[in-house]
Amino acid sequence: MNLSTTGLSCLAESCHPAKPDRCCLDPLFACSRPRPGPTLLSINSPHMNSPQMNSPHTNDTTQRRNVLRLAIAQALSMTSMNVNIINTALVGVLLAPVAWLATLPLSLQFVTSMMITLPASLLMARFGRRPILIIGVLISSASTACLGIAVVTGQFWLFCAGSMGLGMAMGIAGYYRYAAADGVPSPQRPKAIAYVLAGGLAAAFIGPEIARRTVDLVPEFLYAGCFFTVAVVQLVSLAALAGLRIERPKRSASAGRPIGAFLRMPVFVVGVTCCAIGYALMSYLMTATPLQVVNIAKLGTSANATIIQWHVVAMFLPSFFTGHIIARFGALRVLWTGVACYVLTIMLAVGATGFWPYWTALVALGLGWNFLYVGGTSLVARIAEPEERGRVQGFADLATMTTVAAASLSAGAIHSQLGWDAVALAALGPVTVVILALCWLALAQRRAPEAAV
Repeated sequence: MNLSTTGLSCLAESCHPAKPDRCCLDPLFACSRPRPGPTLLSINSPHMNSPQMNSPHTNDTTQRRNVLRLAIAQALSMTSMNVNIINTALVGVLLAPVAWLATLPLSLQFVTSMMITLPASLLMARFGRRPILIIGVLISSASTACLGIAVVTGQFWLFCAGSMGLGMAMGIAGYYRYAAADGVPSPQRPKAIAYVLAGGLAAAFIGPEIARRTVDLVPEFLYAGCFFTVAVVQLVSLAALAGLRIERPKRSASAGRPIGAFLRMPVFVVGVTCCAIGYALMSYLMTATPLQVVNIAKLGTSANATIIQWHVVAMFLPSFFTGHIIARFGALRVLWTGVACYVLTIMLAVGATGFWPYWTALVALGLGWNFLYVGGTSLVARIAEPEERGRVQGFADLATMTTVAAASLSAGAIHSQLGWDAVALAALGPVTVVILALCWLALAQRRAPEAAV
């Protein structure tokens, strides 16, 4: 096929170095050789010899069981996260030597998640998903117990240390969604990712109930009982992950394309941008919400738990449909919907007074997070070969957690110094970055309409 007749071009540096006869994996810069469809593989297709196609563990039944197990683990992981989000800033106010350090433990959690993402991904590439995910659960349980001990002993440094351990566990748990996509045909990956994230819907009810009912479980030490409870609950994940069956990628002579090749792909850059900013803004506003609702608006801890609860419902309930929506309408439309939800959040948050404005703003925030995070993840998951996933997915989550850590740390400082309205208005900058990124992706799509996302 003559390139001049197709109007398509191939970035040579984006092609797989060990397989020059294959087309580029960047769907926005298609090569002259068309890729076979996911269900109509030719006999000579290189995909026929991939470990994913030949593995006995990638049949439909095993895939469904993997997704179910990962959804359970996701639900319990997010339960720990929800209890942590609801209580950590409030505990920080009690333990921190100065008020503006109240969100430092939560920020350290995201910093540690940032630091562990790339090593965890590389370890999974070497030893497989299951052992590393199990280690993450054990770290989570030990760390939340440490948080409870810190409350009882009144030691802020120990509370920070426990938050850092929980951050490690959360960084590892972030790969549940990528694990669900392993061995799944490309068109089905958004659905697998979305179904695993939908496990967090259970956490929307379990987490706030734990926070409400165990807040004074340990006499004279508010919030300690919450952390001790989730330390035990988290261990249930071990039973779910023990039966996980995911083929470990076979090691090949080539390590695949360098990260630089992916950074030249608009679809990868925009996917990472949407994940990073979408997650960061959600964390940023949710970190400041308990401080505003409980300490400034004086609505009480029960109102705070309810607001966070429905925020989490909005985060995960759409996951039952997001994958189908992406498959039907494309990721780009879903990402634009997420941006619209974030703009609505900012409009509702500015000048909010009373329970319902905060509740509505946080629900819109949850919806925006789902569309941006699932949509962005689906773009990242579609472009890496098995031998490339460790580096590519690790880099993507490293960028995400770096942005989240910076946003979380700034939330407490901006809220204590400038107030809630300033917190909300500051979110306009990152939202603008996402809008520009999506416009760039749309322009790139026009140059290669056959590869629409």
